[in-house]
Amino acid sequence: MYKFEQGFDDSRAVFRTMVNQEVSIILLDAEANIETTANCRDISDTAIALELTHPVEIGTLLTLTLDSDDQLSVPLTDCKGRVLRCEQESKELFLLAVEIIDSE
Repeated sequence: MYKFEQGFDDSRAVFRTMVNQEVSIILLDAEANIETTANCRDISDTAIALELTHPVEIGTLLTLTLDSDDQLSVPLTDCKGRVLRCEQESKELFLLAVEIIDSE
C-alpha cells in the first residue's frame, strides 16, 4: 500500500520522500475546525505536499496526523502546518504546499 521514493529536486534545498498515504487533517479556523482527509504526496524535513478535493486558503493553519513508518525519513505522528500554496491540478484535485511549523 505504501509507495516510497526518495529524490532531490534542484529547486529544493532538501531531500523529499515520495509517499502515497492518507493523512487526517484538521483545518484550524477562527469559527470552526474542519476535519477531513488528504493524500500525502511527498514530505521533507520542512514541508509536506497534500492532495485534497477542495481548495484551502493560503495562510490557513492545520494539524495533521500521519502514521509513521520506519521507511519514512521524516517520521511524523502529529504536526502543525501552514498552507503556503494551493494549486488546482484538475477539476477535483488541489495540491497544497504546507510548511511544517511544529512537529512531535
